[in-house]
Formats: sequence, C-alpha cells, structure tokens
Amino acid sequence: MDGLDFRFQTNTDWYQDRRKGKVKWGTSGTPYGEYEEDAYTIQENNTELLATYKKQLSDDFGLDALVGFNVRNKKYENNYQSAPRLAVADLYTLANSRDPLVSSNDFYKLREYSLYGSAEFNYRNWVYLTLTGRNDWSSTLPIHNNSYFYPSVTASVLLSELLGIKSPVLDYLKLRGGWSEVGSDADPYQLATVFVSEPAFNGNPIQTTTGIGNNPDLKPERTYSYEVGFELHLLQNRVNLDFSAYQTDSKDQILKLATTAASGYTSQVRNAGYIRNRGIELQLGLVPVENSVFKWNADLNYGLNRSKVIRLDDEGLITSYQLYSSGIQVLAKVGDAYGTLVGTAYSRDSHGNIIIDANGLPQVSSVNKTLGHFTPNWLGGINNTFNYKNFMLSFQIDASFGGSIFSNTNQTGKYTGVLKSTLPGRDADHGGLWYYIDGNNNKVSIQQPKYTATSNGLYYADIDGNSTRVYQDGMIINGVNASGEKNSKVVSAEDYYHRIYDIAEANVYSASFVKLRELSIGYTLPQQWVRKFGIQGATISLTGRNLWTIYKDVPNIDPEAANTNGNAQGVEAYTLPTARTYGISLTVKF
Repeated sequence: MDGLDFRFQTNTDWYQDRRKGKVKWGTSGTPYGEYEEDAYTIQENNTELLATYKKQLSDDFGLDALVGFNVRNKKYENNYQSAPRLAVADLYTLANSRDPLVSSNDFYKLREYSLYGSAEFNYRNWVYLTLTGRNDWSSTLPIHNNSYFYPSVTASVLLSELLGIKSPVLDYLKLRGGWSEVGSDADPYQLATVFVSEPAFNGNPIQTTTGIGNNPDLKPERTYSYEVGFELHLLQNRVNLDFSAYQTDSKDQILKLATTAASGYTSQVRNAGYIRNRGIELQLGLVPVENSVFKWNADLNYGLNRSKVIRLDDEGLITSYQLYSSGIQVLAKVGDAYGTLVGTAYSRDSHGNIIIDANGLPQVSSVNKTLGHFTPNWLGGINNTFNYKNFMLSFQIDASFGGSIFSNTNQTGKYTGVLKSTLPGRDADHGGLWYYIDGNNNKVSIQQPKYTATSNGLYYADIDGNSTRVYQDGMIINGVNASGEKNSKVVSAEDYYHRIYDIAEANVYSASFVKLRELSIGYTLPQQWVRKFGIQGATISLTGRNLWTIYKDVPNIDPEAANTNGNAQGVEAYTLPTARTYGISLTVKF
C-alpha cells in the first residue's frame, strides 16, 4: 500500500560498573582503614514493531499515523562487599579484614509490553489535530491492575494562514492547546510482603520482615496535563514570541508511608498523593541589529512553576510525607508547596528577636518550623549571539531566584571551624572578647589584659592578684534573654558555632543565583580556503562553561549542587566545587 511502511528493530543496552573504595589506614574516624568493592550489572532490551502510514487524503486533508508494539525487559544486579577494618595497613583486599565482611545483594528484573498509536490530521496545513493512545502491561503491578491506558489530544491552528493575514508586521501566528494523561508503573517487588533470612540462633533459622508492608493492590500512577499557548512572529521574524501556560495533576503516586511499628512495619506501600503544578513558560527571540556584515541575536526565556500538595490520602488523615530527613526534613505537606524544608529554628520573641538561653547561646525552638521550599520562584536566561563577518561571539546567562537550600558543607564547616565565616570571635584580632572563668564557671568579660603566653598557646593574666587563665575568643550573641532584656552574657566562639550546628535555620540559605553559563568564540574559515579541499564550510570554536557565578547568596558551595533527580532536592551534601570546562571544536560541512 502506498504510504505504508513497516519497521522492526531490537536493541540491547548492557553495561557493567566495577567500583573500589579505599580508606587510608589512620584516617580520623576510621583508624584501621577500609576497603570495599561494588559491582553493578545492568541490561535492558527493547524489541519494537512499528507501522507508519502517511497519505494526503484529498486536496484539503492529510493523515500521518503510526501503530507500534514494544517489549521491554530490564535486569539489574548489585553485589557489595566491604572489609570494615583492615588487618594489615595499606593492603586493600577483602581477605585482609580483621572483622567479618559486610555484604549485600540487590537484584530485580521486570518486563513491560506496550501497544501504542497516533494519528495526526491536518486541514490545508493550517489546522492540525493529533490523537495518541498507549496501553502498557507491567510486571511490577498486580495482575488485576497491570494494564493501563493513557491517551492525549493536541490541536493547533495557524491563524495567520486561516485568516489570510498578509502584513509587513505579522508574519506568523499559531494557537495551540492539548490534554494528556500519562501512566507509570511501580518499582519491582512492591506487591508481596516477604521475609529476610538472618543468621541462625542455636541452630534455629530466623526470618524477619524488611519493615516495609508491600501492597498487592497497587494501581499505576497517573499524571494529567493541560496546556495552552501561542507562537507569534513579527517584523520579518525579527521578533519571535512563544508562550505557554500549563497545569499538571499527579495522582495515585506510589509512596512508602510511615506507620506505627505496632503494625509490624515501619512503612507501608500505597497509592497516595495528589500534587498540582501550575506555571508559565515564555521565550522571546529578537534580532535587534542586522546588516550586511553584522547580526545580533538575543534569546530570552522565563519560567515559573507553583506546586501545591492537594492531599496525600483519600481519607485526609495524612498531612505530610517525608521525602528526606538528615539534619533537616524535606516534606510534602498538604496545602504547601512540594518540597517544604522543615527543621529546628531560632526561638524568637513576639518582636522577632532571638531568645538567648541561660548559657548565653541561641535557644533552639521546641518545635520544628517551616524554613522554605526548594522550588525557585522563577527561572530565566538570556543568550546573545553576535556575528561580524566570519567571527562569532556568544554568551549565555542563566538565573534562578527564590527557593531555599540546606547546606551540610556550611553546617559542618562552622562546627569544625574550617570556614572563613567562623573567624569572627575566634581571637582578639577577629573581634574576640577577653574573659576569664570564675569559680562558678561563669565567663567574665574583661578589657584586654597584660598577659603571658605559655609554650602551648595558653594565656595567663593577673586577676585580683591571682595568675588566672584568660581567653580571647569571647562573643556576646545578639538577642534577648527570657525576661526580654538585651543579652550581655559572654560565650566562647567554639560553643556558639557548635550550638548553631543544631539549628537548621542557621544553615538554610537562598538558592538564588546568576551565572555566566557559557561563552563561545568562533571563526568560520573563508570559502575560498576550504573549497580547495572539497569542503563546503568549516568553523572552529572555543567554548567555556560555568565560568563565573555573578551572584549567589549561599557561601562556599554552588547553589545548584542541591538539584538532583531524587527526593533530596534542596539539600546540599558535601559537594565538590563545580568544575569549569573548556573545549575546542571543529565543524566541517561536506
């Protein structure tokens, strides 16, 4: 049949990853060193049969359709072994362990069948309607729920063609809209609750639960999306505007919800969660200057998203779901934005003053408080490209404003005193106050005394006729005591920086930033040079990325370090500095 094509293909993606970890003998916290081996084997196979049909049905109507069937098989295996303490220094083998080896294994496989199709109808190439449908059968869902169908419909109209607009101002105008439903399955092995074998006791086998109550009635997750937008080209395509507004509703999410241990489990798998995202996206392309030798292109983009947790269970009994917890909690709280940061905070009075406890240190709040959310208020960027004769210069600036980040690097760095921000109060040269400790263990502030220093760095001065040890690392923390009076109690800098380790609010920062994301310089070789070698064109370019953070609020780290694909977004965990990258490229056209 004319316009009908078939395609059959099968492909396999297979790789192995072997990792070895070594901790040097004598390392603080691990004095005997450590050695570990971690092995991953991952294989995925996809086999697809696809039929496509494209035909102009009449002078006015056209059809572009496809039907496909796919079989997906995936297998994952991980084997881990560790020698937690070495018997002999610097011999990194699993046999060189003074303790029993620590080992674990993880294995799963899954299979998914998919039947899908789409049909695009067009009328005179200015009205388009696209319908799609897909049905999946997944091995990770129970038999009575393992089949799920999800469709979509999109439509667009080229108004400039429909209305026959011929204007020196308006070049192109298209309206579009769409609705879609997407289904997704579960991770493997969340249907049946199983037992884990433990070492035998007195020859008797022992089996325990994993602590997770699985669910034999899981349903697929569902996401419903709505979008409307338009594209507008003006002034011979020197002004191009693309705008879209959207809403997505995610329902029946598969979560591990905490439960009382009296049930026999610490968490249970169930379909829960209804999260809504709304936002807009805007792209503006401009050609401010163009002549025979010079052209300037400017492309701007802007986007904002607002999320809200509508509910977590149909009964309304669950008000929050913990996404992450270590130093701070990342929660999905009903009524709040997804990814709310919750943790300990400074205790404050009704005027917002920090309350200082009897020891002269900031008082930690008795209840956790909301400290922010990890999603930014808006994202934006601009990319400028300048072409002058054969030369090209382009640079891209990205920006993100709003959102919060909890920094483990700053929290631990303050506690250990390795950060520059802990210099204030460390000694008299950095604003530290002199004091001595009296017989009641109170720190008494004094003016800088005449002192003598011992060989090991201790200071002594005459206090009321007695040689008394004195200190120069005193601080008076700004705040009020329980009676509302201004604090005047001296504390050591070490005690202060140790106290704020326990206050999550002290380690939450704005995640806002502005970056020079990319800078590129290029040169296109003259045609008369390259044609001698049978080449149509050649361009050489130098490119640098992440060259300069123009603005940021959080010190010592890259605010983007907390952007991950998992639920621990908004939490930075001892990340390495972001690397600048440089490259050179040669593009040749034949």
